[in-house]
Amino acid sequence: MVGGVEEEFAAAQELLGCMGSNVMYCGAVGTGQSAKICNNMLLAISMIGTAEAMNLGIRSGLDPKLLAKILNMSSGRCWSSDTYNPVPGVMDGVPSSNNYQGGFGTTLMAKPSSKMRFPTSLNVLPPACLIQDLGLAQDSATSTKSPILLGSLAHQIYRMMCAKGYSKKDFSSVFQYLREEETF
Repeated sequence: MVGGVEEEFAAAQELLGCMGSNVMYCGAVGTGQSAKICNNMLLAISMIGTAEAMNLGIRSGLDPKLLAKILNMSSGRCWSSDTYNPVPGVMDGVPSSNNYQGGFGTTLMAKPSSKMRFPTSLNVLPPACLIQDLGLAQDSATSTKSPILLGSLAHQIYRMMCAKGYSKKDFSSVFQYLREEETF
């Protein structure tokens, strides 16, 4: 997702293609960042929703693998359930099956936006940066007067997780956090 002068994007497109296979021109400077934070906000919300649904189903007596299979063939299917399931043992090769190690850190999802810096006038966010921040979504929502009720709640949940020691775990550890929080 790239924002900037279209001619500059066209000149850099081949190079950008080396960084990822899905290079999209979004418009003026800042629109690439906007697309990225919208995507990441939806990812955070869907991960929390998947974790909540899985937790509820397990506590209701459902086998986690069976529940995941049902969700993934039904209208609740999403990337968080079918590709990156947050429940340990449901999928191999994802952070939840490795004590939430590796993957995309909770701190990156929740860290304050005031420390964010974006390279180049094209507003290119290299995949290695993994700058996926709900704080930026909050800032954008405030400046555009856009209600993001679930995005704000997701930001609050990930910040609470960081305060409770989850900052070095993958963001899918929200499932583990919910399992440990009996007071909600």
